[in-house]
Amino acid sequence: MSRHSLVPAERARGAVREPMMVLLDYANVPSSAFRRGVVDLVRRVLTVLPPEALPHGLRVVCRIYGGWYEGRGLSKEAQELAGAIRAAFPVTVRLGPPAQGRAVQVSAELARSLRIAPNHDLHHTFRRRSAPRGLVAHSLPFTNCLRPRRCPLEPVHHLLDSGLCPESSCEVGVSGVFLRAEQKLVDTMLTADLIQISRPGPSHIVVVTSDDDMWPGIYTAVNQGAVVHHIRPAPSVRHWPYASAIPKGYYEYSLARAAS
Repeated sequence: MSRHSLVPAERARGAVREPMMVLLDYANVPSSAFRRGVVDLVRRVLTVLPPEALPHGLRVVCRIYGGWYEGRGLSKEAQELAGAIRAAFPVTVRLGPPAQGRAVQVSAELARSLRIAPNHDLHHTFRRRSAPRGLVAHSLPFTNCLRPRRCPLEPVHHLLDSGLCPESSCEVGVSGVFLRAEQKLVDTMLTADLIQISRPGPSHIVVVTSDDDMWPGIYTAVNQGAVVHHIRPAPSVRHWPYASAIPKGYYEYSLARAAS
């Protein structure tokens, strides 16, 4: 749903600069959105945009952001996604009813470097961390446990409560069992690219994320003359007030409304 209605006057901000850039935060998109692959996801993203933003013959470049480097090597997820991109793109995406449809030419790429420095990949963007400190277990028996006298989760309780494996001779601790994955630099990479793309002049830019860290970049891009189409991958749990401070030139949509 857009905050402003698109009107002919919008075109006075400048013609759509080719190619249109789609900046997609991969980790912010629910896994269910990828059930038919990356081409279908990109098609759904383009489907929610108004026809004025996607004239026939437009070229679109989709940059996909994520923690692609574990150390200096591509993560397994990045390798799989890169292979899918090489196999499927470039592709022609047809939009609208067959009789009045438009065709746009779409290419895709992993955002492994900043657009302003394309030959310098940013490494160490995916990191494995130990379990967070202060992680504790509830007292036994657990609430609503079906087997309170012999709960199969008792060993987990012991591990979290003592930090040690229930087997006295085993040296495995909490950090050897639990870990958490972290992405670094990804949000700022997307924000930096958004600002850099918006600087040369009027343009239409698509940002696919629900992450509130993007708001300063969106605000800057709009104030530099860009039209930002902000697509939220999932319905927002809370409605933040940031959009009310952005002048005309910002439009918001939900990916959930896209045709499947």
